[in-house]
Amino acid sequence: MTAKVLSLAAISDRIGMVFLIEGQLKDWVTSETGALSTVAAAGYTQELINRYRPDVVLTEQIAPHSQKAPATIGLIRAMARTAERNEVLDVVVPRVQRYANKYEEAAALAEIYPALEPRVPAKRKYYDHQPRSLVIFEALALAHSIRSEAP
Repeated sequence: MTAKVLSLAAISDRIGMVFLIEGQLKDWVTSETGALSTVAAAGYTQELINRYRPDVVLTEQIAPHSQKAPATIGLIRAMARTAERNEVLDVVVPRVQRYANKYEEAAALAEIYPALEPRVPAKRKYYDHQPRSLVIFEALALAHSIRSEAP
């Protein structure tokens, strides 16, 4: 059986998705519309599940003292609940920060998945918004973490 993995992440005002088949990156996308509310996040997640027909859906496990905004936590929980209601293996993955920052993580992941190299964001100034593509790398980090931990 071919393992098809849909990995979802949310940061501030957007949702990111990566889709892998047997560990090979096949598609990625971000959505601001899907992040407008928990209802929108659930609907968007269902659309993705219907479109890609994954075997596994990954979402982030919310740490007890998460620094994510309450609205972002709500989006993540809505995505996870939607995955639970489908005939897929829904896996909640702890978000482990293995790099000094998200920008270093994105660059390291782009070395493994070169198709995303053009999407690696430059480090932002403190007064800039988070780059739009960063959420794709958050989703990819979740997928890569379970791949890295497999025997």
